[in-house]
Amino acid sequence: MKNRRKARELTLQILYQTDIRKVSAGEALKIVLSCYHFKPEVEEFSRGLIQGTCHFLPQLDDIIKRYARNWTLDRMATIDRNILRFSIYELLFLKEIPPAVTINEAVEIAKRYGTLDSGKFVNGILDKIRKERGSSSVLRWSYLSQKFRNPVLASFIKTKKTKKAWLVGGFIRDSLLGRESRDFDIVLDGSDFEPVERFARKYGKSPICLNSELRRIVLNEGCQLDFTLKKSSTLESDLNRRDFTIDTLALDLDSNSLNNPHLYLIGIKNSLEDLLNGKIALVTNKALDDDPLRLLKAFRLKSQLGFEIEKNLLNMILEKYQSIDKVSAERIKEEIFLILSNPKAGDHLTHPAAKKLLERILDTPIRLENLRYLEKILNFETEPFSSLKPKLSQHLKRKVGGGTRLKLLKMISLTSPFSSKKAAEKVTKALKLGKKETKLIQKVTALFPLLEESIDKHLDSSKISVFLSQGKEETVETCLAAIAFKPEDASYLRLCSEVIVTFFKKQVLILHPPKLVSGDELIKFLGIQPGPKVSIILEKIHQAQISGKIQQKEEAIRLACRVLNDKD
Repeated sequence: MKNRRKARELTLQILYQTDIRKVSAGEALKIVLSCYHFKPEVEEFSRGLIQGTCHFLPQLDDIIKRYARNWTLDRMATIDRNILRFSIYELLFLKEIPPAVTINEAVEIAKRYGTLDSGKFVNGILDKIRKERGSSSVLRWSYLSQKFRNPVLASFIKTKKTKKAWLVGGFIRDSLLGRESRDFDIVLDGSDFEPVERFARKYGKSPICLNSELRRIVLNEGCQLDFTLKKSSTLESDLNRRDFTIDTLALDLDSNSLNNPHLYLIGIKNSLEDLLNGKIALVTNKALDDDPLRLLKAFRLKSQLGFEIEKNLLNMILEKYQSIDKVSAERIKEEIFLILSNPKAGDHLTHPAAKKLLERILDTPIRLENLRYLEKILNFETEPFSSLKPKLSQHLKRKVGGGTRLKLLKMISLTSPFSSKKAAEKVTKALKLGKKETKLIQKVTALFPLLEESIDKHLDSSKISVFLSQGKEETVETCLAAIAFKPEDASYLRLCSEVIVTFFKKQVLILHPPKLVSGDELIKFLGIQPGPKVSIILEKIHQAQISGKIQQKEEAIRLACRVLNDKD
């Protein structure tokens, strides 16, 4: 504790001299260290505080201005101003130090070196920052450093040799938030992709040419690397061409930046502050015109990160939502499915801008309340869904084409095709869904009237057996979508839930029933010709198996005779 106190006091001394004498922090530190001897741990901690504070000085000063109401930086005492600078850096960047320790140390130093009111002044601002931001706003620098030890990244750095390259965007953002990411975006300085080709050969791969300025390498380890050429004379100019401020962070891929990433981070103004504040804001207003998919990406980032979209951006989405027409259906589908991956996707689509944008894309009214009700059910907090959680979760995770059953179910609940025969067709066309995805949505839509008939006021076992035999696996999606379609009807919820319970109870019998009699045997026993009648009889036998009315071959044949004679 004493060593850290001395290190903070040394930091204050250096920052004070830098502020008053207008010398560099490095020069001021060199002078002090030539006159006084400090323990290695004191010097090391102080040097880190000084370098970090100086590197992020504009951002730190912006934070001070925001929280020190009625005070400008110039009006503050120099001691107070610099204690706040390094203490805020410590609060927001050094996760391993408890916030209470940082604030107490700052207050004690302010009392010792400042005015009579310095301790109270410093404490008020730092405590307000701590309360409003909380521990969740602390960036995970140690996690970022750990991620930089990725052998794939190390291999590329070695392969590129002296060629300049920067890691940019999502990987840095996600790592600083403590989120897992295996996708690397790398900007190359130069006019060719020669280092990329050499790197790909090391892994027995060939770069995928997505366009003249973009190459992609997908490795067996499950990570993806995208390489682009720097378009402008400076990296900063390139970063200003990106979409959102939180995606403009960059790191030079050399050994120094990888060992101390927080001291070498590059970013346009407000990028780090927006990341700390959880804000999604445009780099420039032109960004939406450059790529209208960003209209939708803003909501995808909101759903993935839990950030808030800046008011100006929301207003621009309301103004420019029609420009989404210029984006391919494939790109739109990917963004929408990523949004729907969130367990509470509906909560992130409540703004009128989201509704207007989605209705433009899907060409049909959306019912956000249905989606939110479905997601509430799928929290599995109430019966019978809590006991069905393992089976339901496993079922809904299964792949269907390029999506999952869960994502398609959410899309159905959002657009409620039951209310309009053309709604399902519009959705599948708007997103250019594959055959399997389209078939599922169409089947669920077609099954809905049969479900309604089967549970009219009470469960009709015979009709339920018909529904289960026709619905098969899509029984689950149909019932859940139907529940979402009538969120206020408790009786309807109970009846649909019972059908789902019955499906899982008799799942093997519904999907893989024992073969009591074959079509050829029916033709022989009944003396009928091959044709649709045989399929109808086999379906009736399957329905009777589901309801438990028959279990033996003889029973199946007797039922077949009754069906043939229309006595069933």
